Amino acid sequence: MPTGLIFSETFLYHNSNSQFPHYDSPDRLLACMELLQKTTYFSLLHKPEIKEISIDSLNEVHSRNHIRKIESSKGKKGFFDPDTPFTEKSWISAFKAASSGTTMVDALLEGKIKNGFSLLRPPGHHAEGDRIMGFCLLNNIAITAKYLQIQGFKKIFILDWDVHHGNGTQEIFYRDANVFFLSVHQFPFYPMTGLPTETGEGIGIGTTQNFPLQAETEDYTYIRIFKNSIVPTIEKFSPDIILISAGFDAHKNDPLGGMRVSTQGFEELTRIILECAKYTCEGRVLSFLEGGYDLEALSDCVEAHIAVLQSFS
Repeated sequence: MPTGLIFSETFLYHNSNSQFPHYDSPDRLLACMELLQKTTYFSLLHKPEIKEISIDSLNEVHSRNHIRKIESSKGKKGFFDPDTPFTEKSWISAFKAASSGTTMVDALLEGKIKNGFSLLRPPGHHAEGDRIMGFCLLNNIAITAKYLQIQGFKKIFILDWDVHHGNGTQEIFYRDANVFFLSVHQFPFYPMTGLPTETGEGIGIGTTQNFPLQAETEDYTYIRIFKNSIVPTIEKFSPDIILISAGFDAHKNDPLGGMRVSTQGFEELTRIILECAKYTCEGRVLSFLEGGYDLEALSDCVEAHIAVLQSFS
């Protein structure tokens, strides 16, 4: 079975006012697509048409007030918070991005793909159940995880390697014993969450794990943590599927992050997780773009990431 790739022109609708240039620009996806289309495997990727999910599905993760806030931005320009601008069609991009993961799940269940990557924007991992923040409108990976639960998946592992802690995803599943959230991120850094002491609440105690790392951390440390700590954690949890919040802003050339990970480093991290998934969840891995703001570094990392996914499909 092939690897799935989801991309939509509607992801480009989300823009920032020209007076306030923003790191999360449509150019990010255009640079990635330009490089992917030059690869030998691009034609082999399965590219499903996005199927819109219902408001009820979104409400499994986000409050009605949260959804209404996004809907009320139709045809307007402004800011949801100081970091998160919107323009007239940002709401279209947000709802399409949220639907990309559930579309991949359907393709997986139909036997059309073995793994997949959603080349989406706006990103999602900072969006909490009732809060838009940090460039993120809807929590794409959380919406996918909830959809997987509805489809009968019992145990879901979410790995977040974005340079920023995925506070939104953590908040949404903090009391859920069947969704394990693990984040590797720079600290101290925005959003100033993700300490090792944050391990879950109630029946969810023990299914949240954080690896805060100092700025300037390089490939070697990431790879060591993945091999010695993350892989054993995944094996112990024994999930039915692994979801990845694949932010590439820990790259050494990224203008927002302060880490020193190389493109080859991200390629190796992907390989480690895919090798682990082969034995723990039959290779089922769905990956979602989060951050990454140097166009060349981002496109190189996305291409390397998808190439590894394809090699395991």
